[in-house]
Amino acid sequence: MSSKILVVDDEPDFESLIIRNFRKKIKQKELEFIFARDGVEALEILSQELSIDIVLTDINMPLMDGLTLLDNLQEKYPEIKAVIISAYDDMEKIRSAMNRGAFDFLTKPIDFEDLEITIKKH
Repeated sequence: MSSKILVVDDEPDFESLIIRNFRKKIKQKELEFIFARDGVEALEILSQELSIDIVLTDINMPLMDGLTLLDNLQEKYPEIKAVIISAYDDMEKIRSAMNRGAFDFLTKPIDFEDLEITIKKH
């Protein structure tokens, strides 16, 4: 059975990086990725897609940032684990995210081995 992962990030290149780095696991149906550009789009997807296992979200995004998304996840989908992906210089925001219920965090530029380990931990 595959893990279904919602990736929320406004950087278009991030989607292609994820697909390229997890190509084999996607082909083998071990992992399935769904992409959203901001928290608003992520919540729309979550309202329709009941089998999301984990959310990977950036903090700084337009319309709805990652911290506000975390608040919504805690309220509406507390069973879904969330992982913050952000730059090192956002440590205060990362700390805030952890206090709001984030399961873990990773820093950009992303280390895909760390990301795979984090996904497996969920």
